[in-house]
Amino acid sequence: DIGVTGVQTCALPISLSDLNDPRIVTSREAGGFGLNAQWSDDFHHALFTVLCPGLVGGYYSDFGSLAQLGKALERTFVYDGEYSSYRDRVHGRTVGSLSQHRFLGFIQNHDQVGNRALGDRIDAVAGMDRAKIAAAIVLMSPFIPMLFQGEEWAASSPFLYFADHEDAEMARLISEGRKKDFAAFGWDPASIPDPENRETFEKSKLKWDEVNEGKHSEMLAWYSELIRLRRSTPCLNDGEPGRTHVSCNEEQKWLSMERGHIRVVCNLSEADREFPVTEESEVVLGSREGVYIENAVLRLPPDSVAIVRVQQTPNGI
Repeated sequence: DIGVTGVQTCALPISLSDLNDPRIVTSREAGGFGLNAQWSDDFHHALFTVLCPGLVGGYYSDFGSLAQLGKALERTFVYDGEYSSYRDRVHGRTVGSLSQHRFLGFIQNHDQVGNRALGDRIDAVAGMDRAKIAAAIVLMSPFIPMLFQGEEWAASSPFLYFADHEDAEMARLISEGRKKDFAAFGWDPASIPDPENRETFEKSKLKWDEVNEGKHSEMLAWYSELIRLRRSTPCLNDGEPGRTHVSCNEEQKWLSMERGHIRVVCNLSEADREFPVTEESEVVLGSREGVYIENAVLRLPPDSVAIVRVQQTPNGI
């Protein structure tokens, strides 16, 4: 995994904690554990569940609304002292004044992909259009973006769970355990790749020769433009809390995020949507054809995202 910002890559140590406890990335002098950053699981879960409704379970059951994604973008933790039905208890604490650069934002990592039954990536699960939306939200978010190997070109290789234990009994238990785990979720055990089979490892290797082909080239260009915009735009590298503002409509399935003079507008519905903008607004990036501004109205086709440069916050959304 690599972290990407306008000026630096992520520093270690980084925590993989789901406790939603800000003490983990609070300095030792202030009573914390002093780690530099941690993965933002709430952000991932909120984003994944709005992009892939109906394909989730387990801890994802606590998520699924655009409002939760908006809260994650604005306040980092969705569960910051709220009741979690999955955990059956109140969970988390507010991050307070901590910089949002203490948290890594992502849509893919080795856990979220590798722990899926077939190791399928976000474009395979949600489709290319929604994978582009995910990339825009991750890279325009107030967090340090983290990209998973091959994500930036929609790699066709799955990332399967693989292992190579010398102990034959351990290898057998791993193989059987994997099948049993997913059988409980309704998967045919015969369809689950054997972690101890070398073929499972080989299938997970990136196919570097596809980078400049078809949809892979298209996705790589999209990521390149997003990263270029983030690197060159100071307000997108501002991690101070309270400077990201989100509005959304659950029924119409749209979300709008404002960060300084940059506005990210997503349409996750099956219909075209229109959004009022200022006369001076311009589309910097659009994820698909049909994204444009005309007569101070931003038009978005289904499953698309626009990144707009505005002079001031428009009214009406």
